[in-house]
Amino acid sequence: MLFMSIKTLLVHLAPDPDRETRLKAAVGIAKQLDAHLIALYVAMPVHMPAGAEGRGASSLYLHEARTAAKEKAGAVEAHVRDVCDAAGISWEWVYGEEDHLEHLLEEVYHADLTVLNQVSFDNFEDRLIYQLPEKLVMGAGGPVLVLPKGMDQVDLKSFDTVLIAWTYTKEAIRALRDSLPMIENAKSVKLFTCGKAPKVGEDLAKPVLEYLARRGIKADHINHSKSGHAGEEILDLAEEVKADMIVMGAYGHSSMLDRLFGSASRYVIGHANVPLLMSH
Repeated sequence: MLFMSIKTLLVHLAPDPDRETRLKAAVGIAKQLDAHLIALYVAMPVHMPAGAEGRGASSLYLHEARTAAKEKAGAVEAHVRDVCDAAGISWEWVYGEEDHLEHLLEEVYHADLTVLNQVSFDNFEDRLIYQLPEKLVMGAGGPVLVLPKGMDQVDLKSFDTVLIAWTYTKEAIRALRDSLPMIENAKSVKLFTCGKAPKVGEDLAKPVLEYLARRGIKADHINHSKSGHAGEEILDLAEEVKADMIVMGAYGHSSMLDRLFGSASRYVIGHANVPLLMSH
């Protein structure tokens, strides 16, 4: 079974409203796969209040704030222990402060799959983590499963339909390979190319369809020769074919972050209502 290749999961926890949703989903996945779960909790940065004056007051405030943050983290750790022990899974707790992305990038190399969820501007410390899924995918070097907000249950072994957004880039190739453990049992796999003439689309898809077939995965090719917004087209097709998961590479066209990640990738991350597996 290809699922044997996923033996360690990483879930990002923080003092935000979606923490429990991510935890429940990650614990469920770990239980399905008999995998070890790394629960990474990152406390929020401690800032001085505007009215604080004097070195003594500043030091006292920072000390009290950090103590309170660690106490809260201790309560979260106890809860994680209860949830993981009840599920009967192997797990570990990792605590960090301030920079979410930095801590995630340190831990992601120890995991076969990282679990995040969509974030929005009305979430905790928006200026710090709004782009966390995008930034993590770009630096992780491994697959990231981005869940829609509110999704707390994911059965990786029962995806009936999987949509693969395909183009010949190393990012898309990596995403395809990383998805194999999750698409081997799918009843229907759709390989989607867009913005290509029909013959070009067929030529792009043919070797991939053969590659999947040799692994016992039958896939169908869908090509849209006239492309508008690629992200919208991917999500429209996902809805049309009733996809249970979308697979795509995180790619872009310049060195600037806002353009490097690609508008299609960012759009799909922000608007998908099914799990999204991404690799870079």
